[in-house]
Amino acid sequence: MWQRFMTNVKNMLRLEKEYFKDAELEIAEKNLGLLRISSMINVVLLLFFYILTPFIVKGWTITLQHLLFLPAALLFFILSSLLMKSYLKSSRTITGLCQLYVVVVFVFVILIDVFPYPSAPATFMPVIYVALPALFILPFSHIFFLMLWAEIVFIVSVKAVKIQSMAENDIFNSIVGFLFALAVAQVILKLRSEDHDIRSRYKRLSMLDSLTGILNKKTCEDAIRSYLDVGIPRTCVLLFMDLDNFKEVNDLAGHSCGDKLLAETGRLLLSSFRPTDIIGRVGGDEFMVLIKDFYDSEDTLKKTFTTFQTDLVKSLSGNPLVKTSCSIGAVCLKKQVTNFDTLFKLTDQALYDAKASGKNRYVLRTYSKTERNCSGP
Repeated sequence: MWQRFMTNVKNMLRLEKEYFKDAELEIAEKNLGLLRISSMINVVLLLFFYILTPFIVKGWTITLQHLLFLPAALLFFILSSLLMKSYLKSSRTITGLCQLYVVVVFVFVILIDVFPYPSAPATFMPVIYVALPALFILPFSHIFFLMLWAEIVFIVSVKAVKIQSMAENDIFNSIVGFLFALAVAQVILKLRSEDHDIRSRYKRLSMLDSLTGILNKKTCEDAIRSYLDVGIPRTCVLLFMDLDNFKEVNDLAGHSCGDKLLAETGRLLLSSFRPTDIIGRVGGDEFMVLIKDFYDSEDTLKKTFTTFQTDLVKSLSGNPLVKTSCSIGAVCLKKQVTNFDTLFKLTDQALYDAKASGKNRYVLRTYSKTERNCSGP
């Protein structure tokens, strides 16, 4: 039972770590929006209390602490509004601003709850503890140390200023609120990280071709466009591949055998190219690869093509009904600017020429005004 508990704790911590790493920008945007909303609500509530409290609590008078809280909240509203319009905002800046806001709120709450009314019970400290876990998306350690700091300052201030009976009551209530807030913070973080994990899984699944395990057509082409269509000189190679005689494989050996062939092709592509390369299935028996930042020689590239074609044929040698190979069209881009559509047309033509010259061949071309061709078996 203990082992299971520790496994669950480790899994929870892993999910939370992945959440704050993978969704850093998303979290920052949400926190900035929450900061703007909460500071605006703070301003409205303070004005409301300033007006309403004298009619409810007889003898109540506004203090310097109450007055200074309003411009402080207004300042955070202005800063968050300006930051939302800025293009220079960073997640670290936003997180720091949110944590500073929490510190400022705690400071004013302690000043208001402790010093003006030594004989009155603290009103706002327990409420702030309950609200904090839902206010911003922060790591549990940040929430813990922010609240621990506030709790220590509050206890020291209460013991120094208030009468003993009232101090004991305030300290007890604040400790209960502190512990309750920690539990709520952990539950909220757990739910948020699990929700992010589920959404990430669905997103990954929607990007992959279910049969081959590589990118689907839309995701692959979008990724290549994002790399090429930015107006920056690139050095890369675009490959367009087609399985030879794939229709005959389906007709003679059945679609299940054809599916196995596609899956094996996807596996070989993943093992033949780098994890940083873009690999996808873009048609029934068509595949595309973008080798990013390729600075090796053309001989290395030709060897890669030949090895892949040989490995594919070898992997199917056990089934006499499956007689297929792979034709490849490729275009090298060397520190040049182009877009996906232009490069794809050239690659498509290279593949057409490879298939026209026979089975299991490749055509390699260089993207330049004077085009150079290399063909191979």
